[in-house]
Amino acid sequence: MRSLAVSSTLFLLLVACGGGGSAAPLTPDTAKDSGAAPESFADVNPADLAELDAGAAPTKPPETTPPPSSGTISSTPDAKDDCTPVGVEFEKLARPKMKECYATAKKKDADLKGTVRISIDIDTLGKVKGYKIVEKTLPDPVAQCMLKVVKAAPLPEAAKCAGKSITIPITFPTPR
Repeated sequence: MRSLAVSSTLFLLLVACGGGGSAAPLTPDTAKDSGAAPESFADVNPADLAELDAGAAPTKPPETTPPPSSGTISSTPDAKDDCTPVGVEFEKLARPKMKECYATAKKKDADLKGTVRISIDIDTLGKVKGYKIVEKTLPDPVAQCMLKVVKAAPLPEAAKCAGKSITIPITFPTPR
């Protein structure tokens, strides 16, 4: 019975991989019964499969990823990016307070302009794990004020960005 299970598994593997065209499938009479537990798909060695295919050695290593399909529909569609809209909505929510940071500094420097990019790191469980300024051309007090605003603003949909980072680019004055 064990030989039949191994034979069936190997035959199915050969058929699924497109092989076995020249070699006859194993039968209970031709299968080797070593007394070991039957192999699973994860246990099958590519070299063993090559031996089954009329004793010929493979001419190239087996591919680890399937080749691109030619006009067939994928069984798993590309994952939709739910994180970008979360970042956009978050920036809209925080921008009025960030404008206050800029307006306060603009009173001291009428020519004040520049950018700040703040990154929000979200862990794999969807919880915010850190905030940092990744780039700035505005003075440090303005950037720090904006960082405080971002830290204080709620990010209720962080779970949609699990394992990712959201970068909020802020430019003042706002380009028109």
